[in-house]
Amino acid sequence: MESFTEAAAATDSSARTFSQVVFTDIPHSYPPATPITCGYTLSTSLQPNPRDWVGIFKVGWSTTKDYHTFVWAEPCVDVEGQQSLTRQVVFKEYYLPKDEIEFYQFCYVDSTCQVRGASTPFCFRNPAEQSMESSADDDLLVITTQEQLEQSGREKAELQRELKKIMEEKETLKRDLQKEQQEAASLKGQNEQKEKEKSELVDELEQIKAQNESLKSTLEQLKEMDHLKEEMLTQMTKQMEIQERNAAEQLKISQSVSLDGASRQNETQAKDKYDRAVMKINQLKEEREELRGRVDAQCEEIATLNAKIREQERELFKVKDSIQLVQVDLQSSEKEKERLSAEVKSLQSLAHNIDDLKRENQELRRRLPEQETPQNGPDDSLRVQCETLIGQLQDAQAKLAAEREETKNSKSRMEYLDRELHAVRQQLESVIRSFEQEQRKSSKQELQLREANEMIADKASIVEENENTISLLSHEKDELARYNQTLVSDLEGLRRAYADLQAAPPADSQQPQPETPEQEENLYENIGDPEEEALECRHCQERFPFITREELEQHEQSHRVCPFCTMICDNMEQAVFEDHVYGHEL
Repeated sequence: MESFTEAAAATDSSARTFSQVVFTDIPHSYPPATPITCGYTLSTSLQPNPRDWVGIFKVGWSTTKDYHTFVWAEPCVDVEGQQSLTRQVVFKEYYLPKDEIEFYQFCYVDSTCQVRGASTPFCFRNPAEQSMESSADDDLLVITTQEQLEQSGREKAELQRELKKIMEEKETLKRDLQKEQQEAASLKGQNEQKEKEKSELVDELEQIKAQNESLKSTLEQLKEMDHLKEEMLTQMTKQMEIQERNAAEQLKISQSVSLDGASRQNETQAKDKYDRAVMKINQLKEEREELRGRVDAQCEEIATLNAKIREQERELFKVKDSIQLVQVDLQSSEKEKERLSAEVKSLQSLAHNIDDLKRENQELRRRLPEQETPQNGPDDSLRVQCETLIGQLQDAQAKLAAEREETKNSKSRMEYLDRELHAVRQQLESVIRSFEQEQRKSSKQELQLREANEMIADKASIVEENENTISLLSHEKDELARYNQTLVSDLEGLRRAYADLQAAPPADSQQPQPETPEQEENLYENIGDPEEEALECRHCQERFPFITREELEQHEQSHRVCPFCTMICDNMEQAVFEDHVYGHEL
């Protein structure tokens, strides 16, 4: 008893939920391949939700997942701003069922997947068929015998069996036609994809050509840079040899000239500076050899790059040839696609003919139970129609077999083209990878060349500074040599004057007073050492009479002198002076 009450309560609750949405103006059938409009009315007890939807279900459905298609039930707002009770949704023709035999119904499903309303069943049929089915035939009075009735019954059964066979063959033909259409669509998509791939391959080839041209230009620039480097190295070597010769000549001149104490100190300083200059020149020579080795290595790398670029050009030519072959295959596949499209059109016409045959079979099925007359004329006509239908079906089967063979051939051809495209793609990817590697190597070499150029420029500036210092040293040595020559000539003149004075006879009768040995010593001291009376600073070239050597050294130490170029920097600040000295060391 309790189970009966629970079942009754469940049926009442389901009825209440199903009655919350009422579908209005639902016809018995809708025309196929046309959009349909479904109108429905919501009750006040149902609160609509944007996630509610209306679906088309086949009659006999069990769950809400058995829908064929659905449309979201979007709420519409009327002029007064309140939600209206009567609404409608539109189903597009593309998503509607294609079966003309089955019956369907609309169902309103809320956001919790509960069915709130269902419509009366309907089907999808043409109006002509519906009118033919709805139009009733005129009543006829037929008088016949039992034997004729039995014979007509047997013929009717045979015709029904033949019709069943024809319907089964028609279904198989329809399935085969759908498969052929799907295969044709897939072939069409593959052809479009291959055209896209072809365009992408052409773009990649253009990019590779542009990159090859840029590589060629960079290689030419690298060759020019190498030529300039060699010229600079030859010029630097010539300059270094000239500087070494000048330095050797200056050394010979400085060694041949006899100097005093101050000149000897200057000579030692000049020798130190010369030794430092020679050490720097040797360092520059070693760096030049290192640069030559780097340039040789870079030349070898450039030669290898040229060989790799030639190989890549050969591979590009091969890829171009394969792309031309692929283009030829694509053109042939396009022709096959056009032929297949024509065949698909013929199959569509066959499908229309099959639909016509289906309609004729339905008419025959409908008229067979009504026609129980003993006349042989209609039976003969039916037999003739069945025979013609059988012949048409056999022709259609032969055409479908030929179409299947052609589609198999086209499939094999497309697979072969796919394999060729895959191989061409792999070749292009390998070429692109190798080209990127060569680009990276060329960029590294360009950086190395820039660094080498910067180093060469720095070395050239250092060489120029060394040349300036050597020229300054040679100028100082020339001045010292001239000064020493003047001193030697003065000494010789004084000695000759002293000798003349000693050899000259006395001018008057008075005997000359004999000179004391102290005076003679002072005289020889003045003659032999004239710089004690006026000492000269070796930095500022200023003469100081009547000072001692210690005072002259103190004066010289008070100067701020650059140890490289012997420039007096008394007026410079300490930071500026340090920057000047460090500039010579770089």
